[in-house]
Amino acid sequence: MVNIVLISHGEFCEGLLKSLKMVTGDDFGIKTVPLFPGETVETYRRKLEETLEEVKSEQGTLILADIMFGTPFQSAAYVAPKYKAGVVTGMNMPLLVAMATERTEATTLEELVEKAADPKLHGISGTTFKEGAKKRRGKLSINKD
Repeated sequence: MVNIVLISHGEFCEGLLKSLKMVTGDDFGIKTVPLFPGETVETYRRKLEETLEEVKSEQGTLILADIMFGTPFQSAAYVAPKYKAGVVTGMNMPLLVAMATERTEATTLEELVEKAADPKLHGISGTTFKEGAKKRRGKLSINKD
């Protein structure tokens, strides 16, 4: 199975993984590699490579990064050729849930990278609420009261 590694500035990747577990009840074996303030690029790359070695598989590893061109992304792009790895930027909760829950033993790294680039998985939408507008929301509770 394709493994997943989350990388980010600070604890964002760790928080995202905790939220995934809260929503789905599982962490799906996903690993995180946060970049902390003051950490050198060399130290971060070593940490990332250690994690990639730990999860190395014939199917490859999907690396989800917070933003393009930041140190985590640059580090992943630098070390990825040593491993069978795909790097996707702009990770968020809807994307992570989809990647974690929809991958199977048969899913390829290329399929996951292509799927991750699908705008439908980005989970971004917007609504403007005007003052005095009627409420048109469903109940937040499953209780009848």
